[in-house]
Amino acid sequence: MKTTQTEAELKLIQEALAALHVRLFTYESSHPKYDAQRNLAGKTHYVDDETLRFHHSRILGTKVLNGGLLFRVTCSDALDMHNTKRGFRCAMFDVFGTAISRPTLEQASSTKQAAINASERETIDLVKHYREAINSKIHWAQDDIKKCNEALAIIPTPEPERAAA
Repeated sequence: MKTTQTEAELKLIQEALAALHVRLFTYESSHPKYDAQRNLAGKTHYVDDETLRFHHSRILGTKVLNGGLLFRVTCSDALDMHNTKRGFRCAMFDVFGTAISRPTLEQASSTKQAAINASERETIDLVKHYREAINSKIHWAQDDIKKCNEALAIIPTPEPERAAA
């Protein structure tokens, strides 16, 4: 996947994510399935054993892109429920586990390399993407704070004598 950013802009995104204590993608294993599972653990169910088994999917390759800001997973997937026909797709994830690019089964390629080539033709504006992702996290955090304050308002305030005891 191509990006419209310069190396300096990518470094600034990496610094911003580091300030949020977000771990960038790294090479975790020479085995593609384990590499994907370690990088995406706790972020998405896409590469969990149960999900792969249910969809008759096999992880054939992984790649860390843009200095760890993106992670590509190349899979062979069943194109029908009886697993009689297979196709190849590449799914792209951001550091939060969001699938930012994932072709449908109907868009699956007939070869692994064709799926990778299709993925590499795509372009993303990482500055825009990560600004929107962080703004979304802010929105959900503010919503959580509001719900916590509402919950606290329901709970009675302790009486001073009980609180001191």
